[in-house]
Amino acid sequence: MRDEIFWPSLKNFIFWSMAVVAAAVILLVFVFTERNTAKIRQEARESMDSMKEEQKRQAQVIEDEMRRKDDLIAYLAHDLKTPLTSVIGYLSLLDEAPDMPGEQRGKYLHTALSKAERLEGLINEFFDITRYNLQKMPLEKRRVNLCALLVQVTEELYPALEKHGNEVENEVDEEEYIYADPEKMARVFNNLLKNGAAYSDRDTPIKIWTQRTGEEIAIIFENTGVTIPGEKLEMIFDKFFRLDDARGAQTGGSGLGLAIAKEIVSQHGGSIAAYSEERITRFEVRLPAWC
Repeated sequence: MRDEIFWPSLKNFIFWSMAVVAAAVILLVFVFTERNTAKIRQEARESMDSMKEEQKRQAQVIEDEMRRKDDLIAYLAHDLKTPLTSVIGYLSLLDEAPDMPGEQRGKYLHTALSKAERLEGLINEFFDITRYNLQKMPLEKRRVNLCALLVQVTEELYPALEKHGNEVENEVDEEEYIYADPEKMARVFNNLLKNGAAYSDRDTPIKIWTQRTGEEIAIIFENTGVTIPGEKLEMIFDKFFRLDDARGAQTGGSGLGLAIAKEIVSQHGGSIAAYSEERITRFEVRLPAWC
């Protein structure tokens, strides 16, 4: 009799207990799923917002670069006329007056030469701008004597260095080699030396040396001059960026030299960086070492 009363009650208790547990589990799963879904949706929205912001930033960067490029081309095209007119004018005077006094003749020749050099610089800037997008050309790498290559580049820039009183202190070992495209690496070193001569103090040395770390070689260019602010160091390898806008309007380059140097070094599997503090500016080109 006791069994007949006990078991039905126990069965009901177990049934409702299991029902309650099942309902609780279902509720917990539902809450957990909803929270996860909400989190995933939130992360997706944030990711989309981030992508949109990045796209906007990239579009703005491209727009700014195109604007700077257009402004620069317009400036160069306009400015080509001035030195060309001067060269033609002074040469015409010399041609028309063969008996011109020697002192005056020398003065006119010097002026015509300086204007011709300015004209050459502007034409080279045009080449820099038009060739920049062709930098993805195949590299012709080979074993290159680094010291000899730096000596060659230094000799090519001797007039500009001498004019500013800069002496290059090449401390690179004569038996140091790199595996690179010599023509393109010469352009990198040429740009770094020209930059050093343009922004160093007069009559100060430009030092070059190397450091090896594991399978990497660092080629270091160092000069003494005005300390470059941190915000400009971050942009110094950007296309069309000029370190000194006021100077660039007269004697500065196209703002492509260091950008092209970075592109060439990257193609070689290396990196380039700039540091400046306490009036010492240093550029470091890092390349896979030739063992």
